[in-house]
Amino acid sequence: MRPVPNGIYAGEHIHLGAAETPPTLNTLVSRNSDAVDEQTVEHATGRNLLFDGLVIVDDCTLFREILADILPLRGVPVASTAWDLPSLIAAFEHAEASLVLLNMATRSSHLLIRTAKDIKPGVRIIVVGIPEDDEQRIIACAEAGVAGYHLRRDSLDDLINVIVDVASGQSTCPPWVSAILLRRLSTLASQPQLVERDLVLTTREAQILKMLELGRSNRDIAMRLNIAVHTVKNHVHNLFTKLGVSTRAEAAARSHAILTERNARRD
Repeated sequence: MRPVPNGIYAGEHIHLGAAETPPTLNTLVSRNSDAVDEQTVEHATGRNLLFDGLVIVDDCTLFREILADILPLRGVPVASTAWDLPSLIAAFEHAEASLVLLNMATRSSHLLIRTAKDIKPGVRIIVVGIPEDDEQRIIACAEAGVAGYHLRRDSLDDLINVIVDVASGQSTCPPWVSAILLRRLSTLASQPQLVERDLVLTTREAQILKMLELGRSNRDIAMRLNIAVHTVKNHVHNLFTKLGVSTRAEAAARSHAILTERNARRD
């Protein structure tokens, strides 16, 4: 093999020149922009679906940019991207979107789900990156109204299928997710139901619950309330007991459900 500039070696089947630079993903997206209808997903099954667009939420810049480049090539219109609460709010202010694709590894992911639902109640949310054995997170997502799941073992084709199904109005999840949710329903059915009037919180517990809904850590809560971290932990433990939950995400979801039920009765 003979050396060529920049330390690249040219073999008999390699012919790279300045005019033959391989196209980047951005170049491919630009070339295909006219061929991809921004309002239509054309799936391999031949289904054409109309929806406003999709917001990608991921605080990993690399993953977010890769998805933003690849999905349009597969016929999925990307309306905007976001990585935290302010950018998510801005995304909905400046773009029409009916779907959200959220990486659950993103910081304050459950707060982002609730915010998206509050800004646009009809938005449908797909979560990615959940381990198959993370039952608590899967249950919390279901209670928050997530419509589709893409697990770590799933492929890009699987993701396109989920997007198509959710865009068509279906709620979709793999069999093992369904099994987890059915077990949860069975457990709830065997327990006395928590009625709002039975839930009595102290002023401090109510303050801490609001902060749990915002995704704040024990240390952050302690600093804001000027109390010790171990005191916060005690209050959080008491909240879990009163709400009948075992995780912070479940506590936030349960609090949101109670508030929603209260507002519905007032209406």
